Amino acid sequence: MNVERILALLTLIVSCVRARMDAYMTAIECPNYLPELVTNLSCHLDRSSQSNGTFSVNLTLAKDVKDIKGTYIFSIKRGSTINNYTAIEMDYCQALSSLQSNFLLKMIADELRRSANFPLQCPFKMKKLYYINRYTINPKMIPSYAPELNFKSDCLISLNKRKALRLIIHGRVVRRRSSR
Repeated sequence: MNVERILALLTLIVSCVRARMDAYMTAIECPNYLPELVTNLSCHLDRSSQSNGTFSVNLTLAKDVKDIKGTYIFSIKRGSTINNYTAIEMDYCQALSSLQSNFLLKMIADELRRSANFPLQCPFKMKKLYYINRYTINPKMIPSYAPELNFKSDCLISLNKRKALRLIIHGRVVRRRSSR
């Protein structure tokens, strides 16, 4: 191998290492299955606030709730293949107060602590407005070697053993375009 090829190879490796990824949220849904308990549920995706967008959610409960369980599924789509990266049943009350060992769940929990007014333990109180305000995905948390992909974050929440609400976020991870 000559020196020019070695330098070209090193340049390619360095540019791949420096490559950054961006995550964009493209859609949000928040169906309310229990409107007599979840009296005020709304969600909104704001793509203008940052390059990757933010989302906000508001909800109010008709009575105190301390039994909050559900499932969380994070799906990845590359081409026509869809894989569940994470699919777990959760006790959300327990998750509020614990440190997460799963990298993805810890990243989500850290951002929720920044952007939401959720209590650190249950119960959620009746007639109190709970919110997630301008939740964003920190692109620094996405490894530079991550592939480009589409994703779906699907959080189903049951309150007092009844299916209550769901928060579904669609998005994509793409390589940041160079500004050179």
